[in-house]
Amino acid sequence: MTILLEMQIRGGSSHGSFEIHLRGAKNYAEFTRQAILEMHRQVGVAKPAKDGLMYRGLMIRHLVMPNRVAGTKEIIEWIAQNLPKDTYLNIMSQYTPYHQAHFYPEIARRITKEEYEEAINWAKEAGLTNLDIQGR
Repeated sequence: MTILLEMQIRGGSSHGSFEIHLRGAKNYAEFTRQAILEMHRQVGVAKPAKDGLMYRGLMIRHLVMPNRVAGTKEIIEWIAQNLPKDTYLNIMSQYTPYHQAHFYPEIARRITKEEYEEAINWAKEAGLTNLDIQGR
């Protein structure tokens, strides 16, 4: 399924003034939360096998974006409140502004080291223990 992103600038919040509106996906966030809960119900927490690979279990990947536009803190808090603390969470740092990102100053740059460290700290403070942190 492909979801088209319609980007609009909205008035400020404490987490930046940029919002992403999903055209054709009115309840995207709620459907995503429900899908994650169902995936966890079906397969549980991802744990590596003896060979170090993971063959089963929920693996969540979250892309940190500049200026907190991805809602990272809120997403991490939701994970910590609704799933086991050892839920696998890959905190991704590779956001690269392509296509029309230059039209939106809030996302027209890569993330800073400080923004990535902030996301890691939020996850640790929330008590999440199964973090896949890039570049370490």
